[in-house]
Amino acid sequence: MEDLLLRLTIWLALGFYAGSQLRPHSRTALYLATGGWLLFVAHTILAFEGHYDWSHATAYTETAIKAEALTGLGWGGGIYLNYAFGLVWLGEIAWTMGSEASYRGRSRYLEWLVRGFLLFMIINGGVIFVGRPQRWIGVTIAGVLVWSWLPTGKRKTLIESVRPCLRKTQ
Repeated sequence: MEDLLLRLTIWLALGFYAGSQLRPHSRTALYLATGGWLLFVAHTILAFEGHYDWSHATAYTETAIKAEALTGLGWGGGIYLNYAFGLVWLGEIAWTMGSEASYRGRSRYLEWLVRGFLLFMIINGGVIFVGRPQRWIGVTIAGVLVWSWLPTGKRKTLIESVRPCLRKTQ
């Protein structure tokens, strides 16, 4: 049951985040992003309680073991990237709540830097470092994020280019 809660909290957290990106700058988006972040915190607490015995050293070692199995590099620093992920996500929420006008007016460079980091972490945690049966969830979430971040015109162009292919298969 503990593993189910651990997995459920992170998948719901990431799903909420992806949902928040579909309607950016709305109250719904803020609720989804905040709810997702709270689920991410619950996931972190469950992981430290159930798997790491509240030990950062154990978390670092376990992260290094997983990284070495997948990449050949026995580095546990990914745990710090997970902490950064939570802090960046919280920063996004706090900035939006504190000054939405300032948040909307931030530079494109900063916006894409944040998006790139969050997407990198979601792909690593939700596609690369999970078992095969769960990867489709991570791929779907990453796809929703990329789709939601495309400019509206590009989305329409993409849909228009796919429609003829769909008609041929019917």
